[in-house]
Amino acid sequence: VPQREGGRSLLPSRLVMGNDREMTVVERQVAAMLRKQREEQDEQAALARRAEELRSRGEQALDDNGDLDVDSDSEHDDLERRGATGRARREFRDRGIVFDSSTDEVTVTVRAMTDLELGMAFAWMRRDQRRYEGATSFWSKAGTGIQECFEEERCPGDKDVHAAVGAWPRLTGAFVPFLGPAPFAFAMLKDDGLTVDTMGVRQGFRRMGLGRRVASAFIDRARRAAKVRAGPPECVIDAVPDAVAFWRAMGFSNRGGADSPTTAVMRKLCGDVAMSMTLLEDPPTPRGHEWWFEKPEEEKGYWSDDSW
Repeated sequence: VPQREGGRSLLPSRLVMGNDREMTVVERQVAAMLRKQREEQDEQAALARRAEELRSRGEQALDDNGDLDVDSDSEHDDLERRGATGRARREFRDRGIVFDSSTDEVTVTVRAMTDLELGMAFAWMRRDQRRYEGATSFWSKAGTGIQECFEEERCPGDKDVHAAVGAWPRLTGAFVPFLGPAPFAFAMLKDDGLTVDTMGVRQGFRRMGLGRRVASAFIDRARRAAKVRAGPPECVIDAVPDAVAFWRAMGFSNRGGADSPTTAVMRKLCGDVAMSMTLLEDPPTPRGHEWWFEKPEEEKGYWSDDSW
């Protein structure tokens, strides 16, 4: 039994032998890294569980509405056998509907989603990737990331962006009363709070001009910001290969110039194509302290005249 002197153990403070020895600096760093990795894995698993809970509720809501029946995409001549999305497409063509802001019924609105609305979006994402060959696997590959964006409390973007065009959440849904209560599309913003990072339209509602309306809402918002120097006069996106034709039809073109090392690696891994659009032909002159303004090399390190 170790002797004690004045209530203090005579054993050395550092055990240098056996498994109970004090960890080295490197071991502590490795242990901290593994602990952080486990925490991140646990959080991703929790996000996946919450996304599945919303999807289950959303699927039930769409089922109750007859939206996810077996033949929901059918455009059968027999009205009774026509599915929910099929009905919408047939009526869209028969009535010559144009989705704009002419009436409330066909006005496209981009806004934050409720829990139930995101759940309905998750439900059609999963159904699309199971029903349509070649459909984007938003549910299985990005469902957790979408849930994380949905739970993000802070709206992305600089305070000048928020003051000029309002603060939009990281994740938004697109709605039109004509198509029912579920969002027909979703979009995620980049950190600048202006640029679309990812956008998806429900498979059954494609080729109806809806995707163009959603993209236009973001482009118009970025243009309004550029007019008051709250955003750059050029919009730059990373388009997945399958979406290049869509963005080109929206007015974007392939962008030249060098990428940052990180962006170059990501574009090579994902196959993304850098595309850009000029928002303003004659933009206001930057004052030099805008969040998006990059000074010429010879001016870096100096204050601009009006930044005092």
